[in-house]
Amino acid sequence: MPVPSIHLLLDLYDCRSPALRNAGVLDQIFADALQLAGFEMLDRSGGLTERSTAQVYVLRQAHAALHTMPDEGYVAADVFAVGDAGAVRPLLEIVRGYLAQKLMARSVQARLIERGLEAR
Repeated sequence: MPVPSIHLLLDLYDCRSPALRNAGVLDQIFADALQLAGFEMLDRSGGLTERSTAQVYVLRQAHAALHTMPDEGYVAADVFAVGDAGAVRPLLEIVRGYLAQKLMARSVQARLIERGLEAR
């Protein structure tokens, strides 16, 4: 039996925050966004640098990844969460809003993909 889940694919363009060039601050902003939404952090791994980032977060019932290209002002975030889409969607909206605000994104593209559902 498929397990319902939802996947947020988030692209933030023309980000003006100086955090894009500070790996520690950027990592904390993403962790804060996830925790504010109610996700429980279990582990972090990856390599944050001034030129690019690839950070993966293992969450209870979820995982998340953050990728940035500071020179282009671009941030991509993926958050995959297991659970009913109706319950998880508001949590993902918190992540989207928090990141867009803190990273000072001028343009945001967010896609939510429901997964694990049987074909109707």
